[in-house]
Parts: sequence; structure tokens; C-alpha cells
Amino acid sequence: VWNPLTGKLRKDLKFQVEERIMMMDASVLCLAFSRDSEMLASGAQNGKIRIWKISTGQCLRKYQRAHSQGVTCIAFSRDNSQVASSSFDHTIRIHGLRSGKMMKEFRGHTSFVNSVCFTIDYTRLISASSDGAVKIWQIKTEDCISTFNSFGTTGLSINSAQLLPKQPDHIVVCNRSNTLSIINFKGQVVRNFTNGKKEKADFLQCCTSSRGMFLYGLCEDGNIYCFETASGELLKTIKGHDRDPIGILHHPHNNVVCTFAEDGQIHLWRP
Repeated sequence: VWNPLTGKLRKDLKFQVEERIMMMDASVLCLAFSRDSEMLASGAQNGKIRIWKISTGQCLRKYQRAHSQGVTCIAFSRDNSQVASSSFDHTIRIHGLRSGKMMKEFRGHTSFVNSVCFTIDYTRLISASSDGAVKIWQIKTEDCISTFNSFGTTGLSINSAQLLPKQPDHIVVCNRSNTLSIINFKGQVVRNFTNGKKEKADFLQCCTSSRGMFLYGLCEDGNIYCFETASGELLKTIKGHDRDPIGILHHPHNNVVCTFAEDGQIHLWRP
């Protein structure tokens, strides 16, 4: 666990000083904090999920068979009683923290499910898949109630779909192209954001500022493209990683952006 302002390992956490590391037995593919930042969920290549207590590094819950293949994304429910997960096995599942059991399963994607998130009222899930579709699911019934699969170019893998802060009726979509999109819950494109490139132009991941005023896209060229959400204008391009970028995140409160790459480096930015 690192301090996002200094970039240094947090020495106030005793288990880190003693080098007792929160560790899984396969490559970790995704992480997610609970809303109160007291718990951390980790998902691994072998389909397992673990829940950790940040203050002590203690493992609170293990899901040994959360999925049959790698876990790509995790999200906590509002009351931290459940976690939703997506996987290479084409499914989305909800797991109970108290029971340690799978509570819901959502099937319908025909390829890897790359991201999942709850809607603002926590009654639905939004998923994005390599099959080119964004789906909205009713949690209570496990039914898919909407499917959107055309955002300017059809058939492209969708890397992520997330709610736009302060506008919870809008979804930010990142597909494997040079364009990011904001769509509404009818699947209509509200605004597109393009980096204007033709080579090494595909976006890999994106994130928004905490209030949703800015959209940051991490491109395969290693650069970060900063857009104004309201206008779609490209405000700046930040030279990022030299090679093999993976993902990008924004701090929930501070003006700090984190990017990470296959070379093991994490970069912190003040855009």
C-alpha cells in the first residue's frame, strides 16, 4: 500500500514494515477498495478472490472458486456486504462477504468480461466485454435488461464501462479504438473523445476525475490524453510510459492520476 501523494510505501502499516505481504498464489489481475477504504479485494489469474483488512493486512475472506478463469474486475457493494466480479470465463458473479458464497451469476457475454460496476442505486450492474457489448443487468432477477454494441465502430473489444461521476445516467465506454465514448442508458452516444491518431492509437483504459469534469485515456503509445468532459476538447497530452502500458486510475479525492505498465513501474501524475 503506497502513499499516493509521496509515492512511498506506507510505513504506518505495521505489517508492511515487518514485510508481511498481502499475497495470492497466482498473478493478481485486479484490485478494489471498499467505500470506506478499510478493505481491499484482489482477484487473481487462477479465478480466486481474497478480501483483506488494510490496517492489519489480515485476509478476511477467501473465495477459492470465485471463477473458473482469471478475475478481471471487482467492485464492492454500497454496504460492503457483497462484491461483484467479472472474469475471463464470460460471467459476472456476486459474492457474499459474510457467507463466503456466490449469491448471483449473470450469463450472456460470449467472450471475456473485462469490467463490472454497480449503478448508483445498486439495483443493476454494468458490464463490458471483449465480445463488443456493454450489458446492463437487473441484480434481483439476474436478467440482462439492455445490450449496447455499437459505439461508432462495431465488433471492437470493450475494455471498460463505468459511470460518469455527478451524471449517473451516463456511462463512459473505452473500446479498442482511438475514441472514448459517453453513452446514456438507452445506448445513445452523448459525446465522443478522440486522440486524432492513426498509428498506435488505441485506448487501453480510461478514468475520470473525482467530479467527472475531466476524462483521462491511456493509449497504447504510452501517453495520457486529457479531455474536458463537457465539451470533448482534448486539453493536453502527457508523455507516459515508454512501453507496454496497462491501466490508469484516478484518486477518489485528490488530483492524482496513477498509471502502471508491464515493466512493473507505477507512475503518479498531477494532471
